[in-house]
Amino acid sequence: MSESQRELLADDALVLHVKNWQTADKYAVCFTKEHGKLRFIAYGARYEKNIHGRLLQPFANLHIEVQQGQKIDKLRSCELLQMPKSMDMQQMAYAAVASELTAVLTEDRVPQPELYEMLGAALAALMQRNPRLVVLSYAIKLLAATGFAPQLTHCVHCGEAVTAQENAWFSPLQGGLICSSCRSTYNGDGLEPCGAETRELWQWLAQLDYEQPTPFKVRGGALMELEKILFKFIFFQTDKPLNSLNFLSQLQL
Repeated sequence: MSESQRELLADDALVLHVKNWQTADKYAVCFTKEHGKLRFIAYGARYEKNIHGRLLQPFANLHIEVQQGQKIDKLRSCELLQMPKSMDMQQMAYAAVASELTAVLTEDRVPQPELYEMLGAALAALMQRNPRLVVLSYAIKLLAATGFAPQLTHCVHCGEAVTAQENAWFSPLQGGLICSSCRSTYNGDGLEPCGAETRELWQWLAQLDYEQPTPFKVRGGALMELEKILFKFIFFQTDKPLNSLNFLSQLQL
């Protein structure tokens, strides 16, 4: 099949990741509105006068045209949809986490327009609200949208409901809560405490409206406990450490 016969995909896209490729090119991963995650090469994008290279930046919102290739797709054109707002280092760090999570938890070319909208809303909200909470909320919503959501209402071993007042633990390996009665069965299995406040915070973040959030008092202990559980669980699901978390730790956020 000649290049002219291969499918040309045109779509709105949010740029998740960009890196240099070969001598003068860029490799990019985007999440598009109608085609899901796309990977492609932008040939010549590192040349100073190449407009596509200047536009192809992390978190940019673009309209792209991508030509399918035999081994890898290539960028034919792109144009800016919305002028990006400047981010401080903290916002950039959390935006990188949201983007990397999207890249590792989604499959290539699986249309999820609702996820495209959700990512765009999260990137906008982290510049207006607490970025730590926004990205945790996005991570929880992303797990649900991609079918990876853990079990948070019943014990994954015995199936009994875990009440709001009951002590519980989280098993990243089993993918959900472990009740007090079943805890001894999983000793040495990497269980993490998952208290009532942590579970309540998780549920609040899962329903968080970025534009009009409902009032909620976030306690530091529950927040740190949830972060530890959530990112450990994501690692178990993907078997890939998140590079963006290293950036966060370096900023001592």
